[in-house]
Amino acid sequence: MPSFGNFIHTQFILKIPKPTTSFASKTVIITGASSGLGKEAARHIVRLGASKVILGCRNTSKGNKAKLEIESSLRCSPGIIEVWEVDIESPSSVKVFVDQANKLPRLDVLINNAGIQTTKFQVAYGTERIIAVNVIGTFLLALQLIPKLKETAKAFGVTPHMTFVGSALYDVAKYPEKHGDDIFAWFSDKTHVNMMNQYNLSKLLLLYVIIKLASIIGPITNDKSRDSNPIVINSLDPCFCKTGLAGELTGGFKAVFKIFEFIFARPAEEGSRLVVTAALAGRQTHGGYMRAGALQKYAPFITSEDGVKKSNYVWEQLGRKLEQLQPGILANVNTV
Repeated sequence: MPSFGNFIHTQFILKIPKPTTSFASKTVIITGASSGLGKEAARHIVRLGASKVILGCRNTSKGNKAKLEIESSLRCSPGIIEVWEVDIESPSSVKVFVDQANKLPRLDVLINNAGIQTTKFQVAYGTERIIAVNVIGTFLLALQLIPKLKETAKAFGVTPHMTFVGSALYDVAKYPEKHGDDIFAWFSDKTHVNMMNQYNLSKLLLLYVIIKLASIIGPITNDKSRDSNPIVINSLDPCFCKTGLAGELTGGFKAVFKIFEFIFARPAEEGSRLVVTAALAGRQTHGGYMRAGALQKYAPFITSEDGVKKSNYVWEQLGRKLEQLQPGILANVNTV
């Protein structure tokens, strides 16, 4: 976990420049884009010339409000931004969204930003809801769009990106030492769950899966002609920002969070700059984690022998869950 001094630096001292790399001719999908980081990332990407930006939203009325706000602020063509409904907790909603995305002429960037934080125990996808949404639902959507990203790479000679919004809090997550045969089923039992740990744990599991997924998809080099893998998969920590993430928090925890947010959090617009930077970062970021706008080393426990075992295990268990939800989904990982 970054030291307190490092935290102060990233929250108050670090200069985060506005992204300048062009998105000309590119099609971009952003989930969780009706507010916060997603909306502000969409604003930057439209500003940088994208041909189409799709706001994936659970609440389309909020999505349309965000669309109009961005169009008004940038005075851009009303045809660039589209609002598509997607509920990451619903396999049928994800499937409709994916089918729609697969009809696009191209898909250059997928930003997996949708996520939740809550203090209320609920079950979805057969596990605790934070992990269900931030891990299972996120990859249920993402893995189904890998073939479209690869198709775009081949057809247009570009390097598409699949970017996940993570968190430096992965470093303080408490991974359960005993979780039975299935870590996801384990967390369906309320007595096994520490709600103060679940968000952090979801970001740790996210990283374990990203690392494994990137290794299966294949290495990537600066010589495009020799790559078997034409896409970049990476993740980032967007710093602690004022977003709608605390919307489902309640009681004293929400009050404390709001005070901490008021004192320390950056505006969502500044964090979104880091999201956009990662979404067009170099090929060396494949399988990597970005923080403060630069590629960072994972905490040692992630890349240790035990960390590799956990990454393999989480991938195996997640794969089983995803195959039950969408039979054949793992074949997308190996689609060339």
